Amino acid sequence: MSRLRNAGRTALATVSGLAVVGVLGVTAAVGDQWVGRWTGASQAALDAGTREMPVEPAELPSVCPGPVALPAGADVGDQQFSAAPVQTSTTLAAAVDGATRAPGLTGLDGSDAGALTEGPEADVSVGPTDDVRVLRVQPSAADPLRGSAAVASVTTAGDLRGLAAASCTTPSTSHWLVGGSSRVGSSALLAVQNPSSRPASVALEVFGPSGPVAVGGQAAFTVAPGEEVVTRLDSLAPEQRRLGVHVQARGARVTASLQSQEIDGLVAAGTDLVEPGGVPASSFAVTGVVSRGEPADDEHAAALWLLAPQEAGTAHVSVYGPEGRVTLRGAEEVPLAAGAVTGVPLGGLEAGTYAVVVDADVPVTGAARFAVPGELPDDDVVDGTPYDVAWSAARAVAAPQEPASGQVALPRGADGATVVLAGVPAVRDPDVAPDGEVVATVRGLDAEGAVAGEREVRVPVGGSVEVPAEDVGASTAVVVDAAAGPGSLAWSVRLTTADAAETPGALVATLDPTPTLVAPGGVEVRRVDAW
Repeated sequence: MSRLRNAGRTALATVSGLAVVGVLGVTAAVGDQWVGRWTGASQAALDAGTREMPVEPAELPSVCPGPVALPAGADVGDQQFSAAPVQTSTTLAAAVDGATRAPGLTGLDGSDAGALTEGPEADVSVGPTDDVRVLRVQPSAADPLRGSAAVASVTTAGDLRGLAAASCTTPSTSHWLVGGSSRVGSSALLAVQNPSSRPASVALEVFGPSGPVAVGGQAAFTVAPGEEVVTRLDSLAPEQRRLGVHVQARGARVTASLQSQEIDGLVAAGTDLVEPGGVPASSFAVTGVVSRGEPADDEHAAALWLLAPQEAGTAHVSVYGPEGRVTLRGAEEVPLAAGAVTGVPLGGLEAGTYAVVVDADVPVTGAARFAVPGELPDDDVVDGTPYDVAWSAARAVAAPQEPASGQVALPRGADGATVVLAGVPAVRDPDVAPDGEVVATVRGLDAEGAVAGEREVRVPVGGSVEVPAEDVGASTAVVVDAAAGPGSLAWSVRLTTADAAETPGALVATLDPTPTLVAPGGVEVRRVDAW
C-alpha cells in the first residue's frame, strides 16, 4: 500500500461538487416480505430491517479551465502597442492515488484521451495544454482517493501579464464565484463547462457593490454536452467595481471559472482565474493573503470581498499571521447589505502572509485578493508600474476535532511554490487568546510520482506558517494531512514566477487544495412498514 493511501486512512475529508453520494448514498424503502425473500429470509436481517448492497462508486471528473485569453477584439493596433506582445504558456499537472483503474485526461467531450503515468506512490501527468481538460478518476470503495489537478497560464508582458492559476473542480448544480470587476479597463469572462452526456440549463445571478444586478434573459442559456459557454460579464453587467456570480444548473452538473483581467491606462494591473468558493455559510476562511506592509488607504493593498446573497447582517473578521492574531480596525463589525458585494480593506497589516476568517450572523461567502508590483522591460514604450493579482476563494472552516487531508497539483511555469498553513481557532472571540497547535504532515511528490520528502509542521492555532515546496522535494504535487487538535487547519499554495523584466516573484497566483475523498461503497436497503 502506498504511503499516501496509508496516511489518508487517518486523515480523511469529504469532497464536494460531484454528487457521488447522490449515486451511492440513496436508501431504498421496501416492504417486509420483499426483504425477507431478497435476503434469503434471514431472521437477523428481518430483525435489523436493513441490508447494505455493494455498489461501485461513480466516476469522478475534475474540469480544468483552458488557457487565459484576451476577449475577442481586444488585441488591436500595431505591433508596438500590441495587447499581446508575447505568447501565453499554459501547463497542467495532475496526481492521483487510490483509483481502481488508471486515471486519464480527456477533452470535455471525452475525446483525446490520455492516461497518467504510473508512479510508485501516485499516477502523475505534467505538461502543456491548449484547451479545457478533464481528469477522469474511478474512486475505490476500499481506499481513500487522493486526486488533484491544476492549470497555470503565464504571460510575462502585455495586457494579460500575470500568472493565472486554478485547481480543477468537480461538477455541481451550484457554484459561487466572488472576484473580478467589470469597470472600464477590466474584463471578466465567466466560463461554464458541461463534461456530462446531457445538456445543462444554466441560470446566472450577478451581484455588485449595490446589490443584485438586473441582467435579463442573457443570464439563462444551455450548455450542450461536452461544450463550454463563455459569458462576458463586463458586457452583461458593466461598471461593477466588485462582482459576485451564482451559477445554477439543471439537467446536468457543470463547472465554472472566472477569468479576471485589468489594465490601468496602458499598464497591466493583473490577471487571474477565480475559482468557485464555498456555499454561503455562517463562517469561512481564506488563506495565503499577502501583505507588503501597504498603508490602509493604498488601492493595491490586500482586500476581502463579502457577499451575503439573501439577507442583511453583520460579519466579524479575524486575521491571523506569522505573529499570531492581528487586530484589524474597522473589521470588528462589518455591515452586510443583502445581495451586495462588500469590500473590506486589509491595508495596514505588517508585511507577511495571513489567513482571514469570517463569522457572520447570516449566510455569507467571499474571496480575498492581493497585488504584487513588478517592472516593465527597459525597451517598453509605456511608463508605469505593472501589477499582478492573486485571488483566494472562501473555504468552509473544518471542525477542529476532525482530521483533514488534501492535495494540490503543481503546474510547471512557476519558479516557486510555497505551502501556506494556518491554524484556525475553534473559538474566535477577541477576548479569548488562541492556544495550542495543529500538527500537519507535508509531503512532496516528484515528477515520477514518488514521495520525495516530508516534514512535520506544528502550526500555532491563531497563526500561520510557510513551507517552501522545494523543502519536501515537491515538483508535481503537495499533500497535507492534519491531525485533530485544538484548532482546524486551513491551507493553500502560492505560486510565483518572474515577468518579462525578470523581476523575481512579480507574477503570483494561489491554488486551493482538493480534499481527499472517501467514496461510499454501497447503498442501504431498509424495511419500512408501508401499511
